[in-house]
Amino acid sequence: MLKITLMAAGLMLTMIGSVQAQEAFDPGVPAPKVAGDYYDGAEKTVFHVSETRDEKGYLGILGNVNNYVKALQATGKKTDAVIVMNGDGLGMLQMAKEIELEAEAKLPGRITAMKESGVKFLVCYNTLVGRKIAFEDLYDAHEGDIIPSGVAEVGRLQAMGYRLLKP
Repeated sequence: MLKITLMAAGLMLTMIGSVQAQEAFDPGVPAPKVAGDYYDGAEKTVFHVSETRDEKGYLGILGNVNNYVKALQATGKKTDAVIVMNGDGLGMLQMAKEIELEAEAKLPGRITAMKESGVKFLVCYNTLVGRKIAFEDLYDAHEGDIIPSGVAEVGRLQAMGYRLLKP
């Protein structure tokens, strides 16, 4: 019994050590320093999501958006990030709704955190109708998040000065 306890304690210390090592990882170069005006003009960005992904893939997209927001915030800039979902991209909110009660699910919490940081999530009405997707099957969607056409919204936002990124 003592041997099992010692093995478990050793395993936990190894896991804790690798988490700490990840947090303290040195890639061998210093973090780049940027001037306060480095991201001028990049404050408004639209991320167009229109492909099917698994949870890891959707988390990757949200990771890209989060990195964008953090980079601009580091220079003191307020960001206006919008995620427009149409077609298969609505799978992000559908999957989050399906797995929201699973203890190991990360996607719902990440979406909530992104919304709390000011990122907008917009949903294509044409996709809801065309694919017969019920509004209540989308995670944390609100009526104000619905836009007539995802593709047209991306174009409209670009005309308003938003930069398009396709993660």
